[in-house]
Amino acid sequence: MKIHLVLLVGVVVVLPILLVPKTIVIKPSHFLAEPQTILRSNSISAMDIEQMIRETAVRYEIDGQMFLETAKCESSLHPAAIGDGGESVGLFQIHLPSHPEVTAILALNPIESIEWSAKKFKADPTIWTCYKKLYER
Repeated sequence: MKIHLVLLVGVVVVLPILLVPKTIVIKPSHFLAEPQTILRSNSISAMDIEQMIRETAVRYEIDGQMFLETAKCESSLHPAAIGDGGESVGLFQIHLPSHPEVTAILALNPIESIEWSAKKFKADPTIWTCYKKLYER
């Protein structure tokens, strides 16, 4: 598989070209600190991600299937997914301008992203377009 490297404010983000066919720009304002991180999007399997999502849903007492299906719809369970011109990031496509407390590094980290998303999902799952698409009629 070909790998696409993007250098962003001292951060190397490694993304499969199949996920990101063009250069993406994550704005420097999305980083609250100077991160020195290498993200390898293929370092965690989809099965591992599903398990983490289900376990987190149990801890937060939210519907695990709805939580999982929302992530599948948002990113196809690719932790390095980037959308909305670089403004939505990670498994749950966290829209960084709408959530200034979230850095791109957090959103790209599957564990942190799932944890943050579970808290938000419990409070209001309708902040996800995919949730509305899947469950609101």
